[in-house]
Amino acid sequence: MSAPRLLKWQDDELNAQYQNTLSLSDGFSASDERYILFHLLNQFGFHPFSREQAMELTEELLAESWRDEESNP
Repeated sequence: MSAPRLLKWQDDELNAQYQNTLSLSDGFSASDERYILFHLLNQFGFHPFSREQAMELTEELLAESWRDEESNP
């Protein structure tokens, strides 16, 4: 099993945004939330190519445990 890719604070931010994205039905607001999710993933060094890939990647990352600041990636 590979080492966790996110730090605790990144995991917290991504989880909060993922919950916001899931809580909306498809529509204009949902699109805004997906753009924010894309932005966070990009900031953390991940580059999904579609909404579906962004959601799948987020689910995969959140299923992993997070790592401490002192840990090596």
